Amino acid sequence: MRLDSLLRRSALIIATTLMGVGIALAAPAWKQLTSRQQALIEPALKAQPGGFDSLPEPRRNALVKGADRWLAMTPEQRTAATRQFQQWQQLNAVEKVAVLERREQFRKLSAEQRKTLLDTHKYYLDLPLQQQINLKEQFSLLQAPFEGLPSSPLTPTTPNAPGSSSVFGLPLSSTPFGLPLNSIGTTVVAPVLAPLTPP
Repeated sequence: MRLDSLLRRSALIIATTLMGVGIALAAPAWKQLTSRQQALIEPALKAQPGGFDSLPEPRRNALVKGADRWLAMTPEQRTAATRQFQQWQQLNAVEKVAVLERREQFRKLSAEQRKTLLDTHKYYLDLPLQQQINLKEQFSLLQAPFEGLPSSPLTPTTPNAPGSSSVFGLPLSSTPFGLPLNSIGTTVVAPVLAPLTPP
């Protein structure tokens, strides 16, 4: 029972924290929520004086939306969401900012660019473990570990900027390590190599 409560609480916090507030619609009152929604939202209200109905409408909407998303998830999705939330909690403030900046940069990419990046990352993850380790070691020789996207917009001199004629300041006569070229230009799409948390 305690694990289920932890999973629900984790998913609720993830959903409300990372989803954003969204469009403010008329928020429901506590009595209008289903018992399952109330059970998911209740742990977040323990530190809130006045209860659910005293929260601002955007916050109530976000809590209800998060509860609905959690209820719609499969057990596997709930497990993954809990694991991601636990990883998020272990990050320090600087790491969290870097993750949020990377997420924002990813969202700004075109659908085609996002698909290319995700496909390349999936290709990397599908490699045998030893090949992933070898690739990671070879890639680490080219640059310092990736610490997140820069706070300033990408420019053609930034190593992974679309349209850049080189990768990490090296001419592109062939792609290093057999990584595919992206569909934007001549830059190599590199997989995300550093885990969010140390192994």
